[in-house]
Amino acid sequence: MRTIAALLILLSAAACAHAQKEETVTVSAAPPQGGVRAGSTALASVLITVARGWHINSSAPADSELVPTSLMWTPPGGLSVTGIRYPPAVRRVLAFSGEPLDVYEGVVPVTMEISAAAGLAPGEYSVPVDVSYQACNNDICLPPAVVRVTMPVRVISP
Repeated sequence: MRTIAALLILLSAAACAHAQKEETVTVSAAPPQGGVRAGSTALASVLITVARGWHINSSAPADSELVPTSLMWTPPGGLSVTGIRYPPAVRRVLAFSGEPLDVYEGVVPVTMEISAAAGLAPGEYSVPVDVSYQACNNDICLPPAVVRVTMPVRVISP
């Protein structure tokens, strides 16, 4: 697997200039519909859209040398994010791997629970979410990337 990792690094440098001209991965936030009541929890999603012909590694790749897709957040005081759920991966054998890899393709909805503390004042809040991933196609991998999206969260009275 070290050979695969070295090959990916070399191919990544050559592909960067070309890939920067096209949008391979976009990220958007789908906040809790109707907001979240103070003292309760609501579901929200981060939608990762991967361009046709590309994929990103799953949240739990079988090879420890691959960059997993992951979310990290820094909610303001009174809000917390828990219960993150990644979708099932698609298993693919790619040109550079003899073994099947677990990847995400197309639209990848990652859901999470957003909780508001019981005494949190009603209003609009922002939860920054960092999405870490590595985009690849059948031949090359781009360098790992982190994209920040802001999740707007409306807190309403209990």
